[in-house]
Order: sequence, then structure tokens, then C-alpha cells
Amino acid sequence: MKQLFRLFFIVSLPLFAQKQVVQLENIEYSNFIKDETAFSLSNSETGELALVIPDKRSVTAYLFDENFERTDSITAESLRIKFKDIIGYRVTNKHYTTLFSTENKQFFGVVDFDFKTGKTVTEQLDIDLKNEQLLETVTYDNRFFLLTLDDDYNGIVIRELLEDRTFATHKIEINGPVSFEDMLRLRNKADDLGELKGSVFNDVLPPQIIEIDHKNPNSLETTSRLNKLYAKDNNLILTFDNFQEFTLAYFIDLENFSVSEKRFQKQLIDNQNLEKSNSFIYQNYFFQIVVDNDRMVLTIDDFVTGNNIKTYRATKEQNINFKNSEILQKNGAFMASDGVRELNMTSQYLRKIANGQPGIAIQQINGIYQATIGGLQSSQDGGSSNAIVIGVTVAGLAGGMIGGMAITPFYNPTYASFGSYATTKSIYVESLFDTDFNHIEGYPVENVFDKIETFQESLKKVDAEEVFSHNGKVFFGYFEKRTHTYNIISFSTEE
Repeated sequence: MKQLFRLFFIVSLPLFAQKQVVQLENIEYSNFIKDETAFSLSNSETGELALVIPDKRSVTAYLFDENFERTDSITAESLRIKFKDIIGYRVTNKHYTTLFSTENKQFFGVVDFDFKTGKTVTEQLDIDLKNEQLLETVTYDNRFFLLTLDDDYNGIVIRELLEDRTFATHKIEINGPVSFEDMLRLRNKADDLGELKGSVFNDVLPPQIIEIDHKNPNSLETTSRLNKLYAKDNNLILTFDNFQEFTLAYFIDLENFSVSEKRFQKQLIDNQNLEKSNSFIYQNYFFQIVVDNDRMVLTIDDFVTGNNIKTYRATKEQNINFKNSEILQKNGAFMASDGVRELNMTSQYLRKIANGQPGIAIQQINGIYQATIGGLQSSQDGGSSNAIVIGVTVAGLAGGMIGGMAITPFYNPTYASFGSYATTKSIYVESLFDTDFNHIEGYPVENVFDKIETFQESLKKVDAEEVFSHNGKVFFGYFEKRTHTYNIISFSTEE
């Protein structure tokens, strides 16, 4: 069945093209690289790329221009071995500062590369998070932000890493329908605005919010999460979908760190809210799905005005008239880990999504919007999806192996999305829309993650794998032990 699924996409246009753009020779391999990976740092202002390859006692950064021509390299002293996780970076001109943490995210250090002066700095930072929990990190427009939850404060603490390797701290109070911590833990009160029903993990769920980088491809495995964070239009946008009546969004202005609130009402059916829902922000549009065992509604609104652009509906008695693929189930029970099979009935699709966690992911290719609409499935139909959600969350917060790759979720949302895409169970359809969001005929393009997986399977004896976004394209990097080379392959759509 997987072969039939791939054949379906072979006839689709445009196709994903791959091209080797970097090959560094005579790279010294060490167990440190194997355990962690190399790190690709994209300069959003100049289009340059810094590739950082750590060894046991040193860290080397290679600088490439926008055409992947190598222009410089610097070697710095490594941090102590306990600082294994890179969680982000900042850039000023040709000055790159990488921030590392210990596994428990309580101690932090930097390795600083200044390609203009040729100087490097390696040092541990004096920062105390003893009463705080690390929620997420964001690298946006070459700035780096560290987001934490303070146990004694109803809001969020945002620290920005400055060029002199100090932090500017901003405490932002957030007054919502429930406490900010309760929203992060999916504990919305039933007597206020509803809660995630059937949760046996209500008291043990860690605070969670996941960064969505809308410049990258995103999988349902990421977008089905109920709490999301977007960096957009010089704002950090936090969205919470664990309310029955609306999606709650907070906008944090990155100039003055003020906060504002907006609510996106959910579609009512027969004056009632459906059982499950989720949303996704892409460009200037707000996508939302609501679903139960019998019905699903997809709405597309203007993100700024809130005005509705299009609404699509599906019921269990009818075929979905706005899909461009069969109903597909990936990594299902009794299937290979990369298996995909087709389902025949809309009722199956709705039931499985309603019993799991719905989600929607959008990408635009050659002017056509391609929507992946579906969700993560529960381990057993009829059960709660919380086992899946908490499993992904705990693994994400601690870091760990996903699909044989060492994941540092805080540093690279593309990498984390790719890792979860290969391992979780989902059901979905693909739909195509024009620029006015009218449904159009055609064949969906294969997900770029599928293409990278296929390429990855062809390799032997490789380590230090990474998937990242740079200048509007997706790249796969890896160290080949046989040739002692580090390679970067680009994946892009042909016009």
C-alpha cells in the first residue's frame, strides 16, 4: 500500500528536487557529534549560513554566503561536556552567539563566534531559573528569546539574549479566563469555558507550548498540539485551543513587550459546539476545524479582521467534497512504522479524529494552498488522545531520540516536526485551494518530510543528522563516517 501511496504522488506536480549544496571534507568525527548533531544557523538578514560542528574539546563554525560558498571558519573552545543541548542563537552582522544548556535546563553557556574580528568566547552564563520552568525558546529575526513560567507569577517571563551575552528580562502578566499556568497545563475549568474531557493526566501534565515556524513545512504531529507559539509581524503569538467556545490568542509585542488579547469564535452546529477543535495560523489567515463523530467544519478567516473567507463542511453520510486525496492513515496498528493505507468511509475518518486530537497544517506551493486536514489518533479508538499528547510533550521537554535522531526541540522547530512526523499515528486528507480559497482539482505534492525520509533511508553509516529551514527551503545535513565529510542537501519545489 505504501507503494501505491507513493505512486499517487509521483504523478503530482511540482516535484521536490534535491541538490547537494555543501560538502565539508576531512571533518573529525567524535562521539559528541554522534550524541548531539551539527547545528545550522540561518542569518535571516543576509542569507548567510553558519554551520557549527562540535567536537570533544573544540567547536568549529563554518560560514557560507547565500550561494553556499564557504567564506570563513573559526574554532572555539568547547563548553564543559554537560552542556550538550543547543537551544538557540542570535546574530548581529557576522557575530553569531550560540546558547547551550544542560539536560535539566538549569545551567546555560554560550559559544560566541565573531567572524569579523576572528574572536571567540566560551563561558557559562550567570542565570538563575531555580523557581522557573523553561517553556520554549525562539530565534526570530536574528534575536533569541528564552520563555519561562514562574511559579509565583501569573504570566510569562521572556529573556532576550543581548550581544554582550547578558539577558534583558521582561515579566508579562497574562490575565485569562483561567490562570496562565492552567492554560499551559490544559486545565481549563469546566464551569468557565470547558476543558479537555476525560483527561486522567490533568494533574501531571507539564506546562506545554510548541513553536510553529510558519516558514517551514509543518506536520499534523506538531500542529495538532493545543497550545502553540508563533513569531510573526514582530509579535510572539500564543494560541490556546483548549476552550470549547473560542481560540484564545495573546499578542506580545517584541518592541515594547506589551500584551493584547483576541478571541476567534468557533463554529456552532445547531447552536452547539462540537466535541474537538484546533487552529492554525498561516500568512494572514486563520484556519480552524471543529469535529465530532458525525460532522466536521473547516473555516478560513482573515487573521486581522476576523472576517470569514470560506467555510467547508463534511458529514459522516457523505464523501468529503473538498479533498484531493483518499483518506489516508499513517503508522496505523499492524502496519510498518512508515506504512500508509487508505480508508473508504468518511465516518471512519471523523470518528478517529474526534477520538484523537484534530489538527490542520498548511503550505503554499506555486500559489496553491495545500491543506493537510486530520489529526493524531488515540492508541485505541474511543479513548482519549491525552496519552499521545503527554508522551510527545514529555519527550519534547526532555529531548531525546526520535526516529533514530537526537532531537533538541527548543532549538529547531523544523527538526522536531520532522522527528515526530516519522513516529506517530495520524489520519488525514489533502486538499488544494486557490488564492481565494476555492477548492480546486489537482494532485497534492508529496510532503517534503517524506522525501527526506526516502533519502535518509538510502544512506549508510551516517550521524549528526539535522533537518532545518534556510532562505525558504528545507535542508538535510549529515556526517558520513566512511568519507569523513559533512554534507548538506537542499529540498525544494521545481517551478
